[in-house]
Amino acid sequence: GDRVVIYAPAYGKALSTVKTGNYNVGVDVTMTDGVLTGFGDTEVFTVIDNGDGSFSFAYEGQNLGMADSYASMNLGAVHDDWTLTDLGNGLYNVKNVGRGNYLEWYAQYSNWSTYNSSSAATDGQFQLSFWIVTGDIPTEPDPTDPVDPEPSEPTEPEAETAVYMTEAPADG
Repeated sequence: GDRVVIYAPAYGKALSTVKTGNYNVGVDVTMTDGVLTGFGDTEVFTVIDNGDGSFSFAYEGQNLGMADSYASMNLGAVHDDWTLTDLGNGLYNVKNVGRGNYLEWYAQYSNWSTYNSSSAATDGQFQLSFWIVTGDIPTEPDPTDPVDPEPSEPTEPEAETAVYMTEAPADG
């Protein structure tokens, strides 16, 4: 299936497999000139068409789902089938089949969760979009990589620096 990023456009947050406590974190994403940026490997799910009108979202062989209780989501949880309701303009409600809860960016707590909301169609926290990932997944720059390449020619040696103390250091 397609590889997708699930995100809440009203908040610029993508659903991540990374958790803080019991809840999935949101990763800042930006849509510029029709291109979504800011996500990495942990925000890319593979869509599985279950053949019954529902879909599953897999990451590293485990589907995103819900347990029999609680509003949080886990990879490999029992209730891992989701239906999509097209709201128009590229927005969808994503509803868990087994539990009836809608996937949401829970803005008040800055994490992803689910909730059985009667206002899911009109509340931006529940109005989600899918970005289809093609090609390689973007990666963040490696902080250990040098920013400037090593010079290819020798440079002038740096001048020596001397430090002069105006007072003797205090004992202690």
